Amino acid sequence: MSENIRKWLKSGEQSKITKDATDIVSEFTGSDFEKIISILNWMNKNLKRCTDQDKVLKIFATRDISEVLKDMLSTGCHDDALIFTTFCRAVEIPAKYVVGINKLNPKNSGHCVVELYLHDRCILVDQSRGSVFIDPKRSDFYRMNFIVGKGLDSWDVGISSFKTWEEKSNKIMEIISKI
Repeated sequence: MSENIRKWLKSGEQSKITKDATDIVSEFTGSDFEKIISILNWMNKNLKRCTDQDKVLKIFATRDISEVLKDMLSTGCHDDALIFTTFCRAVEIPAKYVVGINKLNPKNSGHCVVELYLHDRCILVDQSRGSVFIDPKRSDFYRMNFIVGKGLDSWDVGISSFKTWEEKSNKIMEIISKI
């Protein structure tokens, strides 16, 4: 595995592989693809969706993996991608956190997915929608979003709150308006 791929096994500040995470993923066995399915199934079974919009805006992208696992509460794709990325790395699957802003409605509208390196190729997993794309560039995500950043986690990409998400969104809209 090249160093360029190996770097996606590292933890970010937000995505440190904790004992809680390693305890959970220790149950996931089989091929890498079977582990991916186990992670997605675990997320679907164990995470609750935060339906309180005020709370979502308050905690959006502010928590690290240990806090998300403690709360077992997801604000949406940001938290889902954080968990999925961290769990994949914990089972030795290189994972890249990817943030996009919606092309048709860029004002605070976007999505987060995860790119994995599996069987000598990159694949895209939309952990929130349960989709796997063998060719990431042909995915709905790439068709529908401007890529804001790729990193170890949302903090690594520069998103640590709803305010920083709005700032990224506004910068993209400013760039689009000049085209």
